[in-house]
Amino acid sequence: MENNFGTNLRNLRKKNKHTLESLGKALNISKSTLSDYEIGKTSPPINVCEQIANYFEISIDELKFYDVAEKIAPKQTAASSEAGYQELVARNEKSEFQNRILQQQVEGLGIQLKLVRQLVESKDAENRSLRMQIQLLEEKLSEYRKEPSNHS
Repeated sequence: MENNFGTNLRNLRKKNKHTLESLGKALNISKSTLSDYEIGKTSPPINVCEQIANYFEISIDELKFYDVAEKIAPKQTAASSEAGYQELVARNEKSEFQNRILQQQVEGLGIQLKLVRQLVESKDAENRSLRMQIQLLEEKLSEYRKEPSNHS
């Protein structure tokens, strides 16, 4: 297997937006030593390999023997984690607000439905009343037609 340590270290550093100096500070390793590792001038001892692998949350085998360029994701920094958290909080608040609006709309539709039911009941009662009036008028008309013609 080919040793890809230097290439992987450079790719991980760049993917995570580190300079040699900033990564060196994070790992407590000089930037020139990191540069030597990246270009293959020197190889790090196993404890440094382990420290770097832990920092980037990968195994030592991945760091040394595999091409991790395709598989690596930027390491979450405290600032990006906080920004992500704030974004989730904002989304949650927006969802809760939209949920309250939808609940109010549902309540409004429930009230409208009750009013429509009352209107239908009122119209049904009005129709029954009109049918009874029609029936009474038909009965009077029928009686009127049966009476002898005194109406002239």
